Amino acid sequence: MMKLGGGNVSSKLWPKSSKDRLARMGGRYAVGYNDLWNFGAPKYAGDPSGYVSWLPKDECDNKRKPIRGPFSAFVKRTVKGSTLGWEYCGEYELTDDLPGVIAAHCVTHASKTAILNDILKSLSKPNGEWNESIRWWKTELKNLCTSDKRPAGPTRLKRLAVALGFKEWSNVDPDPMDTGKERQDREEKEIREKASSAAKARALGLDDEELSNICIAKRLVYFDDFYGSYSIKFVRYDEDMYNFCKEGETTKNKSNRKRHPQEPCAKADDWYAIFDQMMAENDRSTKRKRKRSRGNG
Repeated sequence: MMKLGGGNVSSKLWPKSSKDRLARMGGRYAVGYNDLWNFGAPKYAGDPSGYVSWLPKDECDNKRKPIRGPFSAFVKRTVKGSTLGWEYCGEYELTDDLPGVIAAHCVTHASKTAILNDILKSLSKPNGEWNESIRWWKTELKNLCTSDKRPAGPTRLKRLAVALGFKEWSNVDPDPMDTGKERQDREEKEIREKASSAAKARALGLDDEELSNICIAKRLVYFDDFYGSYSIKFVRYDEDMYNFCKEGETTKNKSNRKRHPQEPCAKADDWYAIFDQMMAENDRSTKRKRKRSRGNG
């Protein structure tokens, strides 16, 4: 477990310049993935597959497509919002250069909150990276809604927009009072309801060209197309890469507390132990909720 720097964007390329890459480890790329932004990143060293929001681009390709060759993947490991360290997970390569889309409702509330906070922090700075990114999204959304005139939808997204105060839709109740099987049938029907990207943008009010950058950011985290991803697969674990960077020790001990100068830093095994404990606690919590639910029934 080592410290690899960070920032308020989804991933960081290291080394940044081609010259530096050629001078280090045979010129390969290394990318550090924030686990809250890249929730599909490798969960442990040697994880057979994963999906990430960003990949190094081929500098020899005019269209700047993602590189096909292996790159070193590091993933940020956090415990209750505190960074334990960055783990080297191995060498990975692109499976398919066509990015997929993750449904926004599958993204956890914690990830949405972290992503939005990072974007807002960046927007608060005159030279923040997300000022340019939001300008790009404005153009993309305008083109999308101009070329596709289908009405706003699906219904569940319109309900969400009303509940969050993004937009008012007539005859759309953010939380219908139906219960039991009636509610279950309605929710299942709404989940199956299909809608184009432009229709979803309209449902969230993203077709409004007068929206501020902050308002756009708050809506984007609920927009499916915002969560593009690339599928990656494990190639090998490179001990030379691990030995090359392991001296960059994390500032935390195995208990995720700031370590003393002579105290050992946290290792990957410590992260796995903490993760297993969190999973066990979640399982126990789920069982307690189910038990209470049966009791109330």
